[in-house]
Amino acid sequence: MRAWRQHAKSAAAPRERPSGSHADGELDAVNRRWRRKIVSHAGGLKPHLDPNHDHLRGPEKATVTLVEYGDYQSPACIAAAQAIETLRERFDGELRFAFRHFPLGATHPLALHAAEAAEAAGAQGRFWEMHDLIYQRDQGLEPALLRKLANDLELDLERFDSELADETHLRHVMEDFQSGVDSGVNGTPTFFINKERIDWDFDVSTLEDEVQRASRAA
Repeated sequence: MRAWRQHAKSAAAPRERPSGSHADGELDAVNRRWRRKIVSHAGGLKPHLDPNHDHLRGPEKATVTLVEYGDYQSPACIAAAQAIETLRERFDGELRFAFRHFPLGATHPLALHAAEAAEAAGAQGRFWEMHDLIYQRDQGLEPALLRKLANDLELDLERFDSELADETHLRHVMEDFQSGVDSGVNGTPTFFINKERIDWDFDVSTLEDEVQRASRAA
């Protein structure tokens, strides 16, 4: 499993916004074409959601299912978390949300441990509470802070510490990451609506438009 940590560091790169120069614009256009090529061969979300594995929020029979592949240390994912909360309120009863881990170790060295911490909280029935607390922080994800969050949630700290030390939940994170690779994910956040990937750099208004379009189509 430790070898997989190295794989996660090199398997994907975070998205970068163009700085405005002509060269940057050309590079961004090439990057977009490359991402579209990846998506065209991905064939949608793989595997489909599994209530026994995936963390889900919202009604099972919701008309729109939104899946995010996210990284707990990504500024864009922090912004996305706020947007998703707004969408869940706006489309209450219509939207189901799932989060899958896609930590980018090369640029976000604290993200993998944070993902394992969220899963350790999930083992005690508090995944979403830990998830929300992590995304309320500004990338401060040192182990001591994660343990403080666990304490704030009144988790069994002995069990929490033991599971992190033993890498008990690393396999779950590995499976999420591999599913992202299989689904054509190449950066965070990446979203799927009703199993189909949204092919654009993250933008709150576009995400809202896509959810609205899917809701109307349903």
